[in-house]
Amino acid sequence: MVHRWRRQRRLRRMACAMLVLAMTSSAAGCGVVAGASGEPDGPTISIGVALDEPGVGWLHDGEYSGFDITVARYVAQALGYARKQVNFTQIRPGDAPAALHSGEAQMLVTSMPMDGTQPSGVQSTKPYLLTQQDLLVRAGDKPAIIAPSDLNGKIVCSAQGGGAAARLRQQAPGSVIRERQSYQQCVTALLVGEADAVSADDAVLSGLTFSTGKGYLRLVGQPLGEVLHSVQVRAGEDELVKKIDVVLDTMREDGGLAHALDAMQDATGYRGGSVPGMGR
Repeated sequence: MVHRWRRQRRLRRMACAMLVLAMTSSAAGCGVVAGASGEPDGPTISIGVALDEPGVGWLHDGEYSGFDITVARYVAQALGYARKQVNFTQIRPGDAPAALHSGEAQMLVTSMPMDGTQPSGVQSTKPYLLTQQDLLVRAGDKPAIIAPSDLNGKIVCSAQGGGAAARLRQQAPGSVIRERQSYQQCVTALLVGEADAVSADDAVLSGLTFSTGKGYLRLVGQPLGEVLHSVQVRAGEDELVKKIDVVLDTMREDGGLAHALDAMQDATGYRGGSVPGMGR
């Protein structure tokens, strides 16, 4: 009993730390955040990214990092924007279409919905990263969740607009799905016992596991389906999509995408992911 009480207390302390982290990231995403110090010369571009996903899209101590950030900077530079002309704005999964339509972001560099749907009014480029939808659980839970079939009666948290719920309903129909605004909020719910699992892109889950610390959380490692990352713009911008497709081809051919994947794996311990062949 004492051991269990101490473990629960540690989990709650960790959950509080995750909540502070989520609030800090959210504050940074309340508006457009400058990509570099100083006033930019010439036009700027606002790119919507995640800023609370270590290894994927991450803002920490004023520095941007992650696979999607690397891709966003590469694409922007190829389109003629200097580093100071690039502004990042935080985008939650459920806010992506509205951000493009309102002009808050001119493009999004992030994952597509996990259910394979294309949001209305949004057009996507070729995928630049392939990952898997997976489950994140508490490391010491008994009985352990080792497959989707173990989720019967369990509460699974997913981010609103991320598309995880559709596959969960198919592969774990007995699960209870609870959606929150962000994956950080889902991890907090998991740590304090308000959820039994979190379902998301396994690259995102690996980064969140790394930022939480060793011994608290683990990936189940039973993929529920593929997740594609792409650049997304408003529907009808066909010429822009063609230009970005060429840029992504170049980034694949010059090794930029492979290097970004290596960097993400080194940063978070992620062992999945692949760079698609870029063919339609």
